[in-house]
Amino acid sequence: MSRIRGGSKKRRRSRPPHSKIARFLNSGVMLLRVYAGYRIISLMEKRRGSEWAEKRRRRHNLWSAHKFYDTAIHEQGLLIKTGQFLSSRPDIVPDEYVDVLSELQDEVPPEPFEVIREIVERELGQPLAEIFSEFETEPIAAASLAQVHRAVLLDGRQAAVKVQYPNIERIVAGDLRNLEIFASILKRLDRPLDFGFIAEEMGRMIPKELDFINEGHNAEAIAANFAGVEDITIPEIFWQHTTRRVLTMEYVEGVKITDLEAMERMGVQSADIAKILVVAFSEMLLEHGLFHADPHPGNLLVAPGPKLVLVDFGQVKEVGAPFRLVFAQMTRALVAEDDSELGRSFRDLGFRMKLDTDQGYEDLGNAYVGNISKQMNGSNAGWADQNMFHDSYRDMLRLMRANPVIKIPPDLLFVGRVMGLLNGLSMTLRSPTNLLAEMAWLLDQPKDTTETAKPRRRLLEAGVSRG
Repeated sequence: MSRIRGGSKKRRRSRPPHSKIARFLNSGVMLLRVYAGYRIISLMEKRRGSEWAEKRRRRHNLWSAHKFYDTAIHEQGLLIKTGQFLSSRPDIVPDEYVDVLSELQDEVPPEPFEVIREIVERELGQPLAEIFSEFETEPIAAASLAQVHRAVLLDGRQAAVKVQYPNIERIVAGDLRNLEIFASILKRLDRPLDFGFIAEEMGRMIPKELDFINEGHNAEAIAANFAGVEDITIPEIFWQHTTRRVLTMEYVEGVKITDLEAMERMGVQSADIAKILVVAFSEMLLEHGLFHADPHPGNLLVAPGPKLVLVDFGQVKEVGAPFRLVFAQMTRALVAEDDSELGRSFRDLGFRMKLDTDQGYEDLGNAYVGNISKQMNGSNAGWADQNMFHDSYRDMLRLMRANPVIKIPPDLLFVGRVMGLLNGLSMTLRSPTNLLAEMAWLLDQPKDTTETAKPRRRLLEAGVSRG
C-alpha cells in the first residue's frame, strides 16, 4: 500500500488571474511604479546630490524587489521566470533584488496536494498506490510552471515527480502575448530599445517547456553527450510513468549551487564546482551544439565528488554548426582583443545595423561584450562585475541611438542569457575560472572523430584555469 507522507508546511498557492487584461494591468502597473521611482530619483539627484540619491535608490531597490516578488507570486507564469533570471544575476542587479527574488528559484507557493494527486492519477491512469510505495505530500521544489515531489516507485527506485500546474498553458499563452505588447510599447517610447526579437524567441521556446515528453528527450540527449564524464550527473527518466504533464525521473541528492555553506560541509570547494560548470557549458555551446538554456541556481545541484547535477531540461536550445563556427570566431577575437575580427564575427553572426560599416560592427562588438572581456582579461576574477555591465549598457544605448541595430540573431538571445547566468554564478562562487579562456582552450584541442566509446574523464581536470 502506498504511503502518503507529509512534510513541512509551506505557503499555499493562490489562484492566479486568468484574464489577459487583468494580468497585463497588474504586471504593467508594477513595472511602471518601479520605473517611475528610479526616474524620479534620477531627476532629483541633480538638486539633492548623489549621497541623497544613493540612499533613496537602495530604499527603492528593496521596495521594488518586494513589489516584483509579490506580483510574481500573485500572477505566476512568466513573471516568476523573469524573477528567477534577475535573482541569478548579482553582476547586473542590486543585492536587494538578488536577496528577495532568489526565493523564486524553488520556493514558490505550491499547489495543494489534492490538486497534484488528481493530476498525477489522471495523467498516469492509475491510483498513486499502484505506482508509488511512497509519495511525499509537500514538494521539494516549486517553480514557475510545475512543482516536484519526492516519491518511491514500487520497485524501490527513488524518484522525483514533476507535475505541471493546472491551466498553466493558458496563463503562459497570455503572458507571451502581453510580452509582445510590452515590447511594442517600449519601442514606441524609445526606438533603440526594440526587444521584439526576445518576445518572438520566447514565444518559440517557452511552450516547449510545457511538454514533459520533450523535456525527457532533452535530458537523455544531453546525458548522452556527457557519457563518460564522471563529474556531471543527469537524472534518468522513468518513461513508464511520464506523460506530457507529469515527468518521473531519478531522484538525485544534492544542494543548491549557491549554498556555499552546505558545499563546504560536504567538502566541496566552490571554485571546483565553478570550473566544472564553466567547462561543461563550454562543451555544450561549442562542441555539442545542444545546451541547457536555463542554468539558474534552482536547476543546478552539487553532490559529493564533487559532481554537478543538472536538472530541468525544459529550456534546451540547439544551435547549428554555422553558428558555432562564427561563435568560435568571436570567442577567439575576444581573447586576442582583436577588434577587427570581433566586428567581422558580429556581422557574420547575423547582426545588421542601419549604417552598414566595418567600424559600426567593431563598435557594436566592443559595446556588447568586447570592453567587458578586456577588463576581465586584465583581472584575476572569472566574472564581470556590475560596473562593467552598467558601462556596457550605457555604451550600447549611445551606439544604438547613433546607429540603430535593425537585426539581432535569435540564437544569440539564449546563448547570451546562458553566458550571463554563468557570469552571475561565477561571481557568487568567487570563481577564478574565465569562461572565455576555457572556451578558447577547448577550441584549440584536437578533435577525436573516431567511433570509439567515450573514455572516462573529469571536467575538473580539463582546461587552462585551476580552481
